[in-house]
Amino acid sequence: MNGKNILCEKRNSAAVIKFNRPEKRNALSLELMEELRGVLESVENDDDVRAVVITGVGDAFSSGADLADVQTVQMMEQQLDASSGKSTMIKLINLEKPTIAAVNGYALGHGLECALMCDIIIASDKAVFGFIGPLRGSVCPYAMIRLADEVGRAKAKELLFTCDRISAEEALRIGLINKVVPHEKLIDSVFELVERMKNSAPLATKLTKRAINRGLGDYEYSLKAFREIVAGEDIIEGAVAFLEKRRPKWSK
Repeated sequence: MNGKNILCEKRNSAAVIKFNRPEKRNALSLELMEELRGVLESVENDDDVRAVVITGVGDAFSSGADLADVQTVQMMEQQLDASSGKSTMIKLINLEKPTIAAVNGYALGHGLECALMCDIIIASDKAVFGFIGPLRGSVCPYAMIRLADEVGRAKAKELLFTCDRISAEEALRIGLINKVVPHEKLIDSVFELVERMKNSAPLATKLTKRAINRGLGDYEYSLKAFREIVAGEDIIEGAVAFLEKRRPKWSK
């Protein structure tokens, strides 16, 4: 199940999926997201897999969408189009097995949204979180759908309006994540959780997840918002300014 950008191995009844672009801090490209969708489809049909763990190779979980990839806009729009059947993010949300994000470092922008779409987030004490889309002239469409339910409306607005980066301890305090552990104990802590999950009946777990996740939709509004962003100038200016390492000049 390994690909160019994704590594996957089975361990103790869990599938461990790793973003494997450490030279780009695991920035998400169209190619990576398509590989990830294929792996998720494979593990969903594997009865030996009771849980899915997602993490990153190197010092980052994921630094967000790859702004240097010319297909980034296509990738982002594809993720929001529920009707296409090609959205990796929607596949991740609806996966009928428990998903755990093991955040080993930077989790920013679309990368943090991937973690947010998982059922449980366990973070290294070295992890850093931030919804940085508006800093790049874009939006954080999945955070629009889910973040307020996790941290409350006021805090969600603060995080999305300021794009502040926060520590693992702060993320735990506001309810964004489930647990913070010493960096060197991250994977062991995740597998302690996986072992406890294995005591529950798979069907009961699947139905419980489906019930709790009901209402996590509104992709149409997020897709409309993203298309409005793409039609403007700011998303181009944000990407160019980031690559040129300068402050962006917004249109409004």
